[in-house]
Amino acid sequence: MIRFEAVTHRQGGRAIVEDVSLEVPEGHLCVLLGASGAGKSTLLRMVNRLVAPAEGRVRLAGRDVAETPPEALRRGIGYVIQSVGLFPHWRVAENIATVPRLLGWPRPRIAARVEALLELVGLEPARFRHRFPHELSGGQAQRIGLARALAADPPVLLMDEPFSALDPATRRGLQAELRRIHRETGKTILFVTHDVEEALALADGLAVLEQGRLVAAGRPAALLAPGAAPRLGALFGEEGLAFHRLATLPARALARPGAPPPGTPALAPEATLKAALLRMLAEGAPCLALPPGPGFAGGVLHWVDLVRAAPVAAA
Repeated sequence: MIRFEAVTHRQGGRAIVEDVSLEVPEGHLCVLLGASGAGKSTLLRMVNRLVAPAEGRVRLAGRDVAETPPEALRRGIGYVIQSVGLFPHWRVAENIATVPRLLGWPRPRIAARVEALLELVGLEPARFRHRFPHELSGGQAQRIGLARALAADPPVLLMDEPFSALDPATRRGLQAELRRIHRETGKTILFVTHDVEEALALADGLAVLEQGRLVAAGRPAALLAPGAAPRLGALFGEEGLAFHRLATLPARALARPGAPPPGTPALAPEATLKAALLRMLAEGAPCLALPPGPGFAGGVLHWVDLVRAAPVAAA
């Protein structure tokens, strides 16, 4: 869906992005990860032509984005930024309807779309459609920004550190909402963050940038496998690297079949070994129950099995 072909961008004679080639398959959520100044946002903005590459090409669904007028291109791409950028004098419904109005949608279709999107982002339409942006919390405003980006049903969504200004609890909640929305809509999403935890919580695919260059790309589990990408140690921290690997391994993989002892805390069947470890530490639990899920009959994860697996993950 998105293809960067040897793209380079310079400012003041310095390469901000240098010779980056990357593919984002249709329907994937790809996270661009790196320290501040690594070139993540610059690379993302090449997709909607807010930044033009000095060299190379960016293709969207096979077509060079330079062949499409910027205004037409941007109306077909959802874009969510950290500051949200809602129009302060417009109510929520009007903000969400921005692009559909520009596209000339009839009013009944716009009203139905606004209603559906408020429900999709977890906000009750009757309570929120008539509010102004100043009447929203930070998390609510970011949900409206996401709804606005999805309003014209674009195939691609660009998200530039959208949750970084939010408190940790709100941020985790919006990450979970984004995962749900991604599952339900199947959009191709390119997401920028410098937060390792956020990247691993969201990514189907991970692209790591360092000083404008792409240093690693692939599925998180493959990139964090022992010895797979030695340069990631500086980003993740050598000690933290082993811990983060647990976030790429499913807890169900170590679950024993059978029923848990009475009163055993339950963990979602899709949870990771990292989530299991934190839950065990928080509750002082020697084991966790994993209820049945798609393709999984349920079982019990024991502390001893997790401890035995940790050295393998850290090797």
